[in-house]
Amino acid sequence: DGWTWVRINTACIVNPRNNIDDNTEVSFVPLANISEGYANSFVSDSRLWRNVKTGYTHFAENDIGIAKITPCFENKKSVVFTGLINGYGAGTTELHIIRTISGLIVPEYLLCFAKRNDFILGGVQTFSGDVGQQRVTKDYIANYLVSLPPLNEQKRIISAIKEADYIIENIEKTGAERKKNGPYPPPNRTWTAQ
Repeated sequence: DGWTWVRINTACIVNPRNNIDDNTEVSFVPLANISEGYANSFVSDSRLWRNVKTGYTHFAENDIGIAKITPCFENKKSVVFTGLINGYGAGTTELHIIRTISGLIVPEYLLCFAKRNDFILGGVQTFSGDVGQQRVTKDYIANYLVSLPPLNEQKRIISAIKEADYIIENIEKTGAERKKNGPYPPPNRTWTAQ
């Protein structure tokens, strides 16, 4: 009960622009500073808005950024921008930005869709541009159909995904340690002559 289907552009703004004072300090994020895979992290530095308001992509606190160029799109370079200086940022032009416009969608829930294999495969089919410089289209992002549960269910799903990620991470670490050290810990014995 309470689930519905929505297209991203009916509940969000795709590629919004910021209108803030030129002297505002903001976060600046190059594409290389956004993590790949299932991570939701980025690194930024500080810039004045007047120096980054033109020629760069705009975003704000809780916006979702999705890399649009190959191979970054296929490598799941996407993030929810949080902890931005003064709540705003700018960065690489190789991002599509999604800004939720209602309190009905948790940004991390949409990020989960952006990292799904079916989302990536569908986006690859819309690529435009020259080989090596292909990009997923804005229309693909805007028209993507999302199954949207009530807010509490979105939060429960996000929590379950984070828990599963934590378990998988620990399994991978254990596997890597076993590969490095062998399948069993070395015996803790000392032999003495009789």
